[in-house]
Amino acid sequence: MAPGKYHRFRGGERCDECGARQWYAQDAIRYCRNGHRLEGFAEHEADEDAFGTQGKVTRKKKEPKKKIALKLSGDEGRELYLEVLQLVLMKQVWWLVKEKGFPEDFEEIMRALWALRVRNLPLRESQDGPRRRRGEDGESDGYASSAALFSSQSEGTAGESSDFDLSDATTATWAPDSHRRWKLPKLVDTLALCYLACLVRRLPATTADFCGWAQTGEIDFLAALNGIPRNTRDRLPAEYHRALQIRDHIPPGRLQAAVQDLVISYKVNFDTVFPPLNYIPIIARFITDLTLPVEVYLAVKCITDILKADYTYPTGGKRIRTMDNPEVLLISLVVVSAKLLYPLDGIERPPRSHEDPRSLRVDWAKWRQAMQDDTIETSSLQRGEEYKVTPEDVLTMDKVKLDDFMDWFEKMWIGDGDPKTTERIREPFEKQKRPSNPSHQRKPSNEDRENEHIRSRYEALNSSLRIIEPVPEPEDPENERTEKQDRDFCPVWRTQEDLPDAAKTLYNKAADLAAIPLNTLIRGAAQVERRLEVWCTQRARQQREKGKGKAVWTGDDSE
Repeated sequence: MAPGKYHRFRGGERCDECGARQWYAQDAIRYCRNGHRLEGFAEHEADEDAFGTQGKVTRKKKEPKKKIALKLSGDEGRELYLEVLQLVLMKQVWWLVKEKGFPEDFEEIMRALWALRVRNLPLRESQDGPRRRRGEDGESDGYASSAALFSSQSEGTAGESSDFDLSDATTATWAPDSHRRWKLPKLVDTLALCYLACLVRRLPATTADFCGWAQTGEIDFLAALNGIPRNTRDRLPAEYHRALQIRDHIPPGRLQAAVQDLVISYKVNFDTVFPPLNYIPIIARFITDLTLPVEVYLAVKCITDILKADYTYPTGGKRIRTMDNPEVLLISLVVVSAKLLYPLDGIERPPRSHEDPRSLRVDWAKWRQAMQDDTIETSSLQRGEEYKVTPEDVLTMDKVKLDDFMDWFEKMWIGDGDPKTTERIREPFEKQKRPSNPSHQRKPSNEDRENEHIRSRYEALNSSLRIIEPVPEPEDPENERTEKQDRDFCPVWRTQEDLPDAAKTLYNKAADLAAIPLNTLIRGAAQVERRLEVWCTQRARQQREKGKGKAVWTGDDSE
């Protein structure tokens, strides 16, 4: 009987006798095309229950394989990290221009600063270009390990244990003969570059403004890693992941230190000098936020002329003092001026005449009460301070503050890394009815509430002011000298323990307003007071010499 259908052997198999590649089945036995019987095919009798199932194939479903991205390393990893930072920087610039109304040329300034920042980094110039080899001085080439070019410590980790000291910056770190390369930028450098662009454009923005925008989540910084595309994030090496992770806030003074380092490095590497601060609007804002009388502004201007301050970032010298930082100097002058005009230690210092600016007295107890009422009366959680919430606070929170905290937590820390985790966190809150996007609904009311708070604080301040009757100078020379010293005496506080209650409140508010550590403000104010003491001593000596009839020095030392 002729076969009904021929079948092909599997790959590589054939008949052992004739080498035929096709076979057919007859009576449950396989034969090759030429009729030779094939071994390995067992005969069996068909079962009635299995009738019609011969030839049925069941395949096991395979689980879909997850695509694992290839982790980049070396030069490719560093270049991808720089591209990620550039993406974050573009988002920040876009927000500043669109939301904050920064000028359109702000983007061009940022492009120029970023190009200079990455110019001298040891990266490939092109794919086909030659790679940099070992230099004559024995240093490794541009393809050294990333550990030598980049610190993998995450942003904000060092700030948990100690504050950043703004007086530690030195130009020796960036000296051309020190054979040290410019390290890879960190995430905080993106905010520092935006601030430097504000200096170039003469915009009255401070580092505290950028810290506040980052803390509230308005500008892309704390959750920058969640905004990076998933495929890009999966290819980043582990050390760059840690560099892009921020714990929950920017430590005080961290951004100031980054700005100072960039200013020095731009000067050393490219001989670039940044213009001074547009300090007049900043002083006015500091005085308004601290609810101080307008006479403080006049005192700040006078001390500025005495110190001959230009409010530029220092770029020379082996050691940079705390007061050399322009923003630290500004807030220190505000505090020192308030301290000179309205004593904080409770000692009576009567003015000499009605023209004396010390003829008004501030009731610092009422001022402290007015400043504390703002934080007590608010029913919602203050934006930018969500990271201060502790587990004990969560147990005692009302619904409004708890909703604010959960909104901030979802916005900052729930990314697209693991969808199951996101669903597990959101599940207990899905049945609760919440207004859509409540943060945007509260924004206008927060601005109006802040203006109302400033108005109420100044009303309380004006009601506490009282005029002091002047006390003229005594005619007795000995008593005049003693009383003059007591009247012009101003205590110098060098530690937090030395501060009286009113001074401690003022210093803490001022340090928070400038986003610097309290110790930095105390040290800066003490340095300003020392400079004023030296100036007063020199002026008194000049007046005594002038009264004795001595000739004015004209440059000749011989008498």
